[in-house]
Amino acid sequence: MFAQFSSTFLNTPVNLPDQAQQILNDHEKRSFDLGFDWLKLLVEVALDVDDHIRIYLVKENVDNTQLILPLKHKTGAQNLFALTTFYTSLYSPAIIQTNAVSIMVSCFSAIRHEIPAWHSLRLQPLARDAEYTQIKTALRQAGWLTFEFFCFGNWYLPISTTNYDAIFANFSSRVKSTLKRKHKQFLMHGHGHLTIITRDKHLEQFIQDYVHVYASSWKKPEPYPEFIPALIRLCARRGWLRLGLAYINGEVAAAQIWIVCYGRAAIYKLAYDARFEHYSVGTLLTDHLMRHVIEVDQVKEIDYLIGDDPYKRDWMTHRRERWGLIAYNPRTISGLFGAMKQFTVDSAKKLYFWLKRN
Repeated sequence: MFAQFSSTFLNTPVNLPDQAQQILNDHEKRSFDLGFDWLKLLVEVALDVDDHIRIYLVKENVDNTQLILPLKHKTGAQNLFALTTFYTSLYSPAIIQTNAVSIMVSCFSAIRHEIPAWHSLRLQPLARDAEYTQIKTALRQAGWLTFEFFCFGNWYLPISTTNYDAIFANFSSRVKSTLKRKHKQFLMHGHGHLTIITRDKHLEQFIQDYVHVYASSWKKPEPYPEFIPALIRLCARRGWLRLGLAYINGEVAAAQIWIVCYGRAAIYKLAYDARFEHYSVGTLLTDHLMRHVIEVDQVKEIDYLIGDDPYKRDWMTHRRERWGLIAYNPRTISGLFGAMKQFTVDSAKKLYFWLKRN
């Protein structure tokens, strides 16, 4: 049944054949973090020294790539993970949809029978859609003992107008009041200024402004300090960058990175200097950027990406979930033990929630 497909892997995205790169570029239309440029960026500046890359390809013949499955593993460990980091909002195999399950079964089966054997395979974060069901089905048909787990909530706002005021009218009275009061204070007392950078010959200075305000915020230091500056440069080159900056008395007070591509605006990074919190600079900057992406970029969706932070409900109207799949290889003792442990944990959770309801 699967003899028409052959599986192989590469240790770097740079060596991907042109057709495979084009498949990834097409896949990028679904989300900015599914394309070749994102994959290359992760490998260059956002992995640990003990991370090793395995990008699996399934081909129907020598030149006809059908599936690209980017994975990684740690030195000395036989556990495979999706090639993602906490910077990744969505993961998905890049696949030609014709015979998608059969193609994935071919790949997952080949991985399960590699020597030395892999104990487990973890894929996350996945959209819980038809493709999710296909991946889960393919893993099980390939002989993996497969379990599901929740990753995070994802708040978003569908857009059907280019009139921001019409959307603003539906915001809560608290948000409207805050914006009205703080905007006046921001302009009059703080001599405030809001700007949005897309492409600029002074981009490096604006990157330093972002780095400065992030370092002055409440957030933990970036574990890969070169990643965000490199991402900003990539987005500027691709025309995706909407870097919002707020200045008070000439000093940078807040920064937000929005990524706009293929009709969608992703709110990627937020930070503000705690000294200027009383100006609500983050709220003012979100309002400013939202107006821009709706009226100028004319996006069809704004996505707050990762997490159920309460403030996201002030701006977004819809919520979806990202889930993960953990699959264990019954050919290994560690795989069997992992599956037994996972089954026990999942069963205990189900019993707990059943008892809580009853």
